[in-house]
Amino acid sequence: MDRSREQSVASSSQKDDVTPKLRQGSILPRSVRDRLSLPDFKDNPDPVLIVISHDCDLVHQDEPDVELIAGQCRDELKYGFAKGQSPRTLHLEFEQDGKKKVLELGALNKVFVDKKTLIGAEPDPGAIFTEKHVNNTLQAWLAARYKRAAFPDDLNIRMEPIKKKLSSADPDAIRGTWMLYEPEDNRLPDEVPYELWVKVVYSTTEEYDARARAEQHANKLRLSFEKKFFKQGIWQSIDLRACDAVADTAFSALDILTYKQWRLEHLSLSQDPPGEYL
Repeated sequence: MDRSREQSVASSSQKDDVTPKLRQGSILPRSVRDRLSLPDFKDNPDPVLIVISHDCDLVHQDEPDVELIAGQCRDELKYGFAKGQSPRTLHLEFEQDGKKKVLELGALNKVFVDKKTLIGAEPDPGAIFTEKHVNNTLQAWLAARYKRAAFPDDLNIRMEPIKKKLSSADPDAIRGTWMLYEPEDNRLPDEVPYELWVKVVYSTTEEYDARARAEQHANKLRLSFEKKFFKQGIWQSIDLRACDAVADTAFSALDILTYKQWRLEHLSLSQDPPGEYL
């Protein structure tokens, strides 16, 4: 965390010094965890507690509680859970007592504790996240729980054969896959295809060969769509109008408003019963 952020939070906390050293993303030491009255987390006897309340809420006098999330150590990083690709599960790389580990966070493993129970608490000095921009990743993942695309039922069903290919992007190079489709109808006659535009957005800061890797992924997607939906010179079910690799610096604010991000888990617009994740 930069010095200006520390000074800003410290200044705001002068009137309420319950949690002056905790920040969003702070890992609590076991000694603090063990003194809290927390529920048992299923199949997780040694939870790692992360502060997820916003910095401003931590020091605001009208906020009586601190929100935490319980993580579990895993043996290996699963790329499908890295970089916030799945709204239900997040994998983060960190070190604990000098050992490299992977921390798995589940969206349901959140708990509120009285802020006063954290008087004097400080982040665990022996635990630190090792990946870049971890707070940005954590914030985006938390927000995705409540803000993510819902695709039409028929489009979901029609894309079933290529979902694994869509979800196989390299998270170190590719920030995500966004789609624009027409029409927006939830149901279409079988003979009417959805027109689809796909943008594979790559990072301009993380990997030197990100563009090449994104272009390769976009090409594989294009071939997969053609193999499945382009029959006898005619697009059937889905009409792929474009599938391109785009730099994150060229993906505009208008694109963000009009395109929908494809994630590993996504919700259909309506189902009976509703709310099934794919």
